Amino acid sequence: MPTQRPGHRVLQRIIAEPDLRFRATVDGYAHRYTLDRDDLYQAASERLLRQGNVEPDHEGLRGWLDRCVNYAALDMIKERNRQPVLMSELPERATSTPQESVGWEQWLTTLLAATLSPDQVRAVVELARDPDLDLRELAKIVDKSYAGARQLKSRAMAKLGRLIGLTSDERAAYRAWRRDEGPAEVARRLGIDPAQVDRLRRAASVKLRRFLSRDATGSRRQGRA
Repeated sequence: MPTQRPGHRVLQRIIAEPDLRFRATVDGYAHRYTLDRDDLYQAASERLLRQGNVEPDHEGLRGWLDRCVNYAALDMIKERNRQPVLMSELPERATSTPQESVGWEQWLTTLLAATLSPDQVRAVVELARDPDLDLRELAKIVDKSYAGARQLKSRAMAKLGRLIGLTSDERAAYRAWRRDEGPAEVARRLGIDPAQVDRLRRAASVKLRRFLSRDATGSRRQGRA
């Protein structure tokens, strides 16, 4: 008789229990990270099967499930082909909020803490909370000089870009836009057609806004991300 994998009973309950909202959670993260829903469902199921430290009747199963799906999505981002995403392939709105069982800022802080320093996490959370926050205001919040806050934001956003799967060209186009560089100069540096620069910048901006949006729709007031 085949030996069951560690998380078999947990996965059985998750699939059978509608209130745990496994498919809705997968769909929400697939939209947030622009991943294929079926691929993420399979990856999340495989990840759940490997988990042997949670019982099926655990009281925090819903939140634990949310984190497992999120980590499965992040693993997929690291593996997927890093080619620029066409704007036509990016969906406009989400249909669910994957992290509804936990506080949004707690969810974001926990996710970022594995990659960013505490100061960088705080900066990203503050910028997500208020997209129009300028550097002088950020400097006061994080108790740094203007130059220190600018460096902190730059490094935090660079790490965040890699975390959510921005391509190197998308990151370069986005940084150039933030610095008010002209598309011709950016295109020359990247060795691409100038018409591609704005598309890359917009793709990066949409991905960042979607990731940092409190309701995962990108529809709340957005500043210059």
